[in-house]
Amino acid sequence: MSNVKIEIFNIGRTTVDREEVKRWMDHVGATEYEIPDAQTVSNPALLIALAAKRCYMSFEAGLNPNVTKVRKDMVAYFDNILSSGHGSVLEHCVYNFAIEGVSRVFTAEMNRHRAGWAISEGSLRYIRFDKDIPWWLPTSLQTNEADDQDLAFRKRRSVEVFRRAFSNQEMCYAELLQIWDMEFGHHNFHYKKVVTSCLRRIVGLGVATGGVWSGNMRAIRHVIAMRASEAAEEEIFHVFCRIAKIMIEKEPLIFGDFEEKLSSTNGQSGLQPKYWKV
Repeated sequence: MSNVKIEIFNIGRTTVDREEVKRWMDHVGATEYEIPDAQTVSNPALLIALAAKRCYMSFEAGLNPNVTKVRKDMVAYFDNILSSGHGSVLEHCVYNFAIEGVSRVFTAEMNRHRAGWAISEGSLRYIRFDKDIPWWLPTSLQTNEADDQDLAFRKRRSVEVFRRAFSNQEMCYAELLQIWDMEFGHHNFHYKKVVTSCLRRIVGLGVATGGVWSGNMRAIRHVIAMRASEAAEEEIFHVFCRIAKIMIEKEPLIFGDFEEKLSSTNGQSGLQPKYWKV
């Protein structure tokens, strides 16, 4: 039995082919449009800006007769995108996260946010447990200096019960492996898959798993707004507060309006956007 930490890895994000962008600009007649370099604007932010400008053909003044001036300051430009609710252009860009150590409680919550996300979750139909069943200790059971004596006692007792529950699952799982002669590897893959699929039914929702979640930036904003809130379930709150910090650091033009908000119920800092409906 092992108690694990949740780890988050930002393994990919949208990139832009600037040479093709230049060919595109020449094609539409935006010959004076200066493509920002990667040090000025991130690849995802550039693609969002290009998509937004194409909606109004506003790469430069005069390209569209209705447009006599354009915003050149990128901070002001993206603030206008967010404040005006022009969120559809954010959907062009994707961030990819490998997340490990989360429970099936988390994955069940994330499945509710399927729109705008691609999900590849570890399959317990194929992944067999060997020596232990890993799990994450909920934030609500983690001790801190602010706990009074009664709360600290309840947390300690609860952790003991959690450990006993997972230990019981491990013993039952190990016994089933013996019953089905799985420990010696004599059987073909189909046999092992069928048995593994059956045995997963005794494993609780708290088991630690992992996978890859890829979300477009509009969907990521939505989930952070919903789940980095004090009203959110504790594990998804923990994950998306951390993802929010990643996005604010890497995409300040798109996520810079999120500000920390201290929870009135648990004392933890969540995040709240200035612009909700993007």
